[in-house]
Amino acid sequence: MLYIALLLAVVAVYFAERKIYEKHIFENLTYNVTVGSEEVFEGEDIYVFEEITNDKMVPMPYAKVDTTLPSGLAFRITENDAARGTVRDSLREHIQSVFVLKSREKVRRRWRVNCKRRGVYSIGDATVVANDIFGMNPASQGFHVEPSRANTVVVLPKAINLEEHFTSTYYHSGDVIKNHSLLTDQLTRRGTREYTVYDPMNSINWKQTAAHGRLLVNESEYTQRHRFNIMINMNSRDIEKDSRHPASPDSVELCITVAASILDRISQENVPVRIISNTPPAYLGEGLAADSEGIGRDILFTGAYEGKRDMIEALRLLAAIKVEMSCPIEKLLDYVLLYHKTFAESGNLIFISSYISERMIIFHNEMQRCGVNVIFYVTTTNRNTANIPNDVEVYYKTHTES
Repeated sequence: MLYIALLLAVVAVYFAERKIYEKHIFENLTYNVTVGSEEVFEGEDIYVFEEITNDKMVPMPYAKVDTTLPSGLAFRITENDAARGTVRDSLREHIQSVFVLKSREKVRRRWRVNCKRRGVYSIGDATVVANDIFGMNPASQGFHVEPSRANTVVVLPKAINLEEHFTSTYYHSGDVIKNHSLLTDQLTRRGTREYTVYDPMNSINWKQTAAHGRLLVNESEYTQRHRFNIMINMNSRDIEKDSRHPASPDSVELCITVAASILDRISQENVPVRIISNTPPAYLGEGLAADSEGIGRDILFTGAYEGKRDMIEALRLLAAIKVEMSCPIEKLLDYVLLYHKTFAESGNLIFISSYISERMIIFHNEMQRCGVNVIFYVTTTNRNTANIPNDVEVYYKTHTES
């Protein structure tokens, strides 16, 4: 009889404990996330603090937290191999951690997180799997921390060396002329030099060529005070299957990196720069008045950024841009051409795209007739045009080791 009574007592305790845990296991359980840095550059690490609080009398002997980071961030896990004496780092977007929480207890853990890609990220999505003392009644509940300054990190795009990653022709021969500035002042001449394959035909000084019997080109002074604007093409190819999302977002991401590199290059100078793109301006609070087709409302057109302080704001804007198309690139080109004095009031425009097409060459020629110089940066080797005239300045992505 004693054994039966003990068995019944154990069964009664088990069911009572089970009922209590089923009813109160997630009661007054809170989950919170904070970040150690609010703003970093692409590739840098930050610390993320994960906090779980059991603010009730019922203890939690087992609480497994499944934390998933947004795409673009990754947990950096360092593992020591004592046998080999080596340390290995691995990056994971998903990680699990186990907590044992007493009644009225708070536990805090720190994770090292790598910011792999530019963007604005809010961290705070997790699933908590809890169990009772006997480990036979698992239950789960999702937790979401509302985005705030405490749990949001802005990852700014990292600049690259444009001379190392881009070249102005597919084929290399002879001398390479490196620019110390993105633009030259055609009105200020400092002499002539021999022609190279990188020079446009319209820079040839025919009088000096005839006098010396060999091709010579005008050499202009580099200027640090030229105003120019940057145009970013969100299309990854000439014809996209999806009217909203590019087929190759990585090539568009490189366009944003090139824009950040140009801004970094001129950050020491007081050169005003605006950013133009066929991305939804609603995300960033900037835009133009609509024309007869309503295209203006679909174009991102920022104010002028000038100097170090403004360049940080420009990088923040580039961090926040979503790789989405608000209108076809052809409509953007037509709109810019129609209002070229607004978009290129300084007479200079840098066009960054994943490809170059016949339509872009026509745009270059029409802008040139309006007195606007257009320079192309192409982040792939894609060409949707059979011929690129010699007077069109194009820089292509080279194949470099990472």
